[in-house]
Amino acid sequence: MTTIDLASADDWSPQLARTAAPAIEVRPLRCLLDEEVRVVVSGLEPDQVYTLQSSVTDCKGVPFTAVAHYRSDCHGVIDLTRTPSIGGHFTGEFPMGLFASILPGSTKLKDPRFSFHDVTKPAVFDLTVYKGACGHHLMLMNLESMSLEPVCETRHERHLMGEGCSRIPVRYKTVRGVLHLPKGDGPFPGVVDMFGSAGGLMEHRASLLAARGVAALALAFFNYEDLPSNMDSLDLEYFAEAVEYLLSRDEVSKEGVGAIGTSKGGDIVLDMAVAIPEVRVAVVINGCCYSAETSTRRRGKPIRTPMAIDPARMRIQRDLRVDLSAIVDFSENAGADLIPVEKIKGDILWIVGMDDRNWLSENFADLAYERYSKYRSDDLHKFTVVKYPGAGHLIEPPYVPFCEVSYHRLIMGSMVWGGRPVGHTSAQVDSWRRMIALFKAKLLPPSACLASKL
Repeated sequence: MTTIDLASADDWSPQLARTAAPAIEVRPLRCLLDEEVRVVVSGLEPDQVYTLQSSVTDCKGVPFTAVAHYRSDCHGVIDLTRTPSIGGHFTGEFPMGLFASILPGSTKLKDPRFSFHDVTKPAVFDLTVYKGACGHHLMLMNLESMSLEPVCETRHERHLMGEGCSRIPVRYKTVRGVLHLPKGDGPFPGVVDMFGSAGGLMEHRASLLAARGVAALALAFFNYEDLPSNMDSLDLEYFAEAVEYLLSRDEVSKEGVGAIGTSKGGDIVLDMAVAIPEVRVAVVINGCCYSAETSTRRRGKPIRTPMAIDPARMRIQRDLRVDLSAIVDFSENAGADLIPVEKIKGDILWIVGMDDRNWLSENFADLAYERYSKYRSDDLHKFTVVKYPGAGHLIEPPYVPFCEVSYHRLIMGSMVWGGRPVGHTSAQVDSWRRMIALFKAKLLPPSACLASKL
């Protein structure tokens, strides 16, 4: 296999491209999951259609794949940074499409979501090039006794943990989770990281935050170890203990902590920022401005009841997939208690996927911003709402595979999350940059903050 230096790819000579053996290059060959890579295929026949396939198996053994068709240029080169896909799982210019737009292959599971349950292991992608537009046949290969001869192939690793980072299981008072620490002594900005109503523990965002210099506590709040199996009622004391633990660590800055939450985790983050003075940054990803799905308590005393939902407004699609975006009747909730966001002293970053099909996240963000504006008009610079067209509900770190629909244990069926691959991936890249910059700007001592910018 001939290796081409991608640093000088723009200077490839036509003669070299024609005479070199076909080769597919990925640079860097190993990287963190949130990094963009460059994929170039050279040594091909000029002006011919080829199929590129990526294949990967998640840590639960479920196979995922993506195929896309490309036409080589006059020099026999396909460069994904500038060559558009003409068909397959995605079309147009999408340099990271072979990683961000993978779909489950043949499996007995119903609509599985790519699992990062074990963050210590990389996602290992096999990239293969075939002659012709054979994507459909590749998808059938698991079902039929057929095979295709590859033109060239390579392997690429995408890691969730950075070199020198630490993973520390946490059992502090009632708190259950895993702390991910960056390499070094700190001080690092400290963040409590939560997801939503699926429950359990998800660590992949926390591990990538640590790789980017943020100490992140991946926090479970139900359906994990000895925690309650459901979230019928949540007590803010649990989350206060999580903040207490984070600030007790020598590696964590004492300037306060941040909290980031997706979906149900979003309204928990808001309540934390209202009730816990040490929470200085709240990042809400497609969250709610009411208490969603569960009542909220503080030291056993009720704070507010959950918002009203109407199951009759559920939309059932083909194959019994469920669209929940209309289950909240905003007129019915008009008199309900919004979370008093105006009491939040720190900064708020609210991330909205405008194609969210789980619920109408844009409406929640607008209601919260309207309330904040009413009481805190002089502090509007502290409340940022970023809306992303084409993004769905599950906005995660960059290049976590786009997931439009997946099985959800609470509804015992498949949930439609919404979004479109290119727009959703762009939202993940931009929102990731924003939240990391905010954590470092607001949660580090001035001297450390200055050093982080150098």
